[in-house]
This record gives sequence, C-alpha cells and structure tokens, in this order.
Amino acid sequence: MNEEKQIEEELKDDLIKCMISLHQRGLMTGIGGNASARIPGANEIWITPSGLYKPRLRVDDLVKIDLEGNIVEGVFKPSMEWYFHVAVYKKRSDANAVVHTHSPIATGLALAGVTIKPITLEAALMLARVPIVPFVYPGTKELGEAVGEHVLGNRLLLLQNHGVIAVGYDLIEAISAIEILEECATMMLVASHFREPAVIPPHDIELIRKLYKI
Repeated sequence: MNEEKQIEEELKDDLIKCMISLHQRGLMTGIGGNASARIPGANEIWITPSGLYKPRLRVDDLVKIDLEGNIVEGVFKPSMEWYFHVAVYKKRSDANAVVHTHSPIATGLALAGVTIKPITLEAALMLARVPIVPFVYPGTKELGEAVGEHVLGNRLLLLQNHGVIAVGYDLIEAISAIEILEECATMMLVASHFREPAVIPPHDIELIRKLYKI
C-alpha cells in the first residue's frame, strides 16, 4: 500500500470513529448528522452515506465524491447534505474536514436567536464568531450556497432550525470546535437562569491571542 493510500484509509477510519463518538455524546441522532474529509489539496472527498445508522457505519459504507457531487467510489448515495460540504471545500482551501451535528443546546440557543459568546478561554481562541444562517431547507443546493456565503472567516456556523457546521484543517480541529461550542452553549444556558452571562472583554481576547500566537 503506497503512502497516499494509507493516509486515505486512516482518514476513512477517522470518519467512522468521528460519527460514533458524536452519537455517543448526544450531539446527533443515529440518522442525523454527517461528516466529510479529504487529503489536503485533493479535489475529491470521503463523505458519510445517506440514510445509514451512524453508530453502525463501516469504512466500506463511506462514499468518495468529487467537488461537483459525482460519485467516484462507493455503493451508497452520499449524504443529502453533500451540497454544503463541497461548497465549503470550494471556498476554503484550508479546510480538509467538515462536520455537521444537531448539537441540542447550541441549536436550541440559535432557535431563540442567542449567539454563542466568548465566555471561556477556549471559546475566545476558537469561536471568534459563530453566525446564525437563516433557515434554508436541508439537502438543497440553496443551503449549500448559503453555507458557502457564510463560511469564509468562520470556523463554525449555526443553521437556524437545523444544527451546527464545523470546518477544520482536519477532523480533530472540526470536532474540537463542535465540542467547545456545545460546552459554551451549556454554560450560557445555565448562567442565563441567574444573570446575563459574563464574557471575556475584547481587549483581553486580543491579549490571549497574542499570548498563544493565534
């Protein structure tokens, strides 16, 4: 097995582990959510299939598509959300992973029009801005276009009445962003029962960024 093929197989294995982990932590249901990844610079991606129960996915169930949505390899249909996956890769050459979840608390706050704020050190470093994308029907080209319009300069997007999209250099970065978002959303929900959640001031965020060279 050549080196590139080995990297690709490891990537596919990581996609499966990603889906199982996100389901176990309640960030998506068995039939909801999806993920994709690519080798940096590639014009083809591996994406989870449509309609299969995510905790039972196998590597052979994954589908390879090009950036126009054409199936290159695999026996199943790609996720119905392939439109926004390829939209991200077309807009962001730095993106090599896209993860979509139905994170309940972050999505719930978005339903109420509440934006996630920099209330922790991790949030200040990773979640500078989390725009809420107005509702567009799932699985459509129009949603792909809406995501493409909002993804520049943002690591995370909240889809109104839908869920979360995270973009990363790799799957670990994308999943980490989703974890931090849901953690912050939970903290904000708890704090809001008592008072307006305190945020880290902008000048302190700038100092934090300089300290960590981000």
